[in-house]
Amino acid sequence: MTLARNLLKAKIATGAMVTGTLAMDMRAPAYVHLLADAGFDSIFFDLEHGVYDLPMVADLIGTTRLCGITPIVRVPDLRYGDIARLLDAGAQGVMIPRIDTAAQVEEAIRHIKYPPRGDRGAASVRGATDYHEVPPRELISHMNNETLVIIQIERAQAISNLDAIASVPGVDVLLVGPYDLAIALGAPSTTDPIVTAAMDQVVDAGKRHGVTTGTHASDPAILKGWHAKGMNMMLCGSDLRFLQTGAKAMLAGLR
Repeated sequence: MTLARNLLKAKIATGAMVTGTLAMDMRAPAYVHLLADAGFDSIFFDLEHGVYDLPMVADLIGTTRLCGITPIVRVPDLRYGDIARLLDAGAQGVMIPRIDTAAQVEEAIRHIKYPPRGDRGAASVRGATDYHEVPPRELISHMNNETLVIIQIERAQAISNLDAIASVPGVDVLLVGPYDLAIALGAPSTTDPIVTAAMDQVVDAGKRHGVTTGTHASDPAILKGWHAKGMNMMLCGSDLRFLQTGAKAMLAGLR
């Protein structure tokens, strides 16, 4: 059998722009199909701020895999149990929030990767293998190569430690959380010059270390601006934002 490739990671490797969106409250498989039909490369299931529990998100991850796009999870914290169980359920990447130091990144890599790079425990006949039995050596090689590691940059200490964070082997993406970063820097908005300057530092660190960078916004003009500066992972809006924006636009047009 052939294990599923991480299409998002493969596209990132080409240097192309990739897209995703946060799913926080929507629980219907139909929502996943709609996002796939819209052309998104990935869905980020948010277990930090969203309402999902493990059985619920495991079902949505399975649907996402069947739709041919990449399921990513944002875990609530840097805990092995959360990371391992979600990867076993079939998530093809992990986004870890509130990372400030290279030591935290090393811990994350240990939780995500199998030996010899990490210490993740192995399980076959799970969502990650589409419920097939896989020989241990094949499982370890495939998952270590295909699982995407996304580190969120959200606080002032992370900005100070960018080079150390980006230089840890195994980091695929540095993704800025602009709302939390603005709060951490005491800025009044995510477009304040102090936030922009910090995000510029993230882009530069990514270029120095060969790590993809990205950010999250609901305004496509903001995302296009950061893409022009060198960011390639564009995390666009969320399920609730899409519903809110579409509802308001419909009523505005009617009235």
